Amino acid sequence: MGKKVLIIDDQPDILEVLTEIIEILGHEVVAISSGYNLDKKFQTNDFDIVVTDYQMPDMTGIDIARKIKIKYPGTKVYIISGYHQILPEDKMSEYGVSGLLDKPFEIEELKRILNA
Repeated sequence: MGKKVLIIDDQPDILEVLTEIIEILGHEVVAISSGYNLDKKFQTNDFDIVVTDYQMPDMTGIDIARKIKIKYPGTKVYIISGYHQILPEDKMSEYGVSGLLDKPFEIEELKRILNA
């Protein structure tokens, strides 16, 4: 059975493409455009993985990871970024980040983290 995945990105086209890819890979997806809706979505869903953009108008992917680590500690958080190495390796677990996906990333890399 697939995992339950929350995607957070402020760009609707990215949300649409990621949703389609992750559903094709056999997982259930919920997509939101802002981290402000995070608690509301977690009230009605138990997510295994959150895939979030790094840079959004309202908060960063690191802000989201920190919040998830405190409130929903069993959920893995992966940050998508066009900036290489936005976070030092030794700070990733401290902030609740399970891994980084550098843009552009391969579908196989996404598949690997979803199936881990």
